[in-house]
Amino acid sequence: MPITSPFEILKNLDARFRRNSTGLPVAKTVVDDWIGIGFSINGVPLIAKMDEVSEILPPPDTIRVPGVVPWVNGLANIRGNLMPVLDMNAFLYGKPTDVRKESRILIINKLGVVAGLLVDEVYGLRRFKPEEHQEEIQQDAGSLVEYLAGTFVDQVRRWNVFSVERLTKAEQFLRVV
Repeated sequence: MPITSPFEILKNLDARFRRNSTGLPVAKTVVDDWIGIGFSINGVPLIAKMDEVSEILPPPDTIRVPGVVPWVNGLANIRGNLMPVLDMNAFLYGKPTDVRKESRILIINKLGVVAGLLVDEVYGLRRFKPEEHQEEIQQDAGSLVEYLAGTFVDQVRRWNVFSVERLTKAEQFLRVV
């Protein structure tokens, strides 16, 4: 039996591996899912982009601020930071939210606006394929319409996409006195 050098052994292994290899996998473009937080205002099912909501909390105790519009519930101490809590039902429909055990505040921090938005209920995370987005807007959403950016539909319901960015750019939302 002939003695082969380590180089010959490596050369033979390389040739055998090249014959039996299948090649590298082809890189496919991966499209991330659209992920949002499902919630409701005045019974209207809404969904906001996950990156537009930084936290979800039960409604905190607030301190009333004199001279502000009625939909500002007051200031709350959230982890050592004073933050306004804004009643979205009162802002959009003129009637205060009936705070129940399901009620929550969505903490937003968009375009320099940091606030807690009081909503009726939070349904949790929802995941959709970007191609499932529809441009149509539910026209019977009342005052919500100017803050909507299309819809997604799952097996349970039609979700109106709520744009926190549009909300934080709206003059009537920013003017609280």
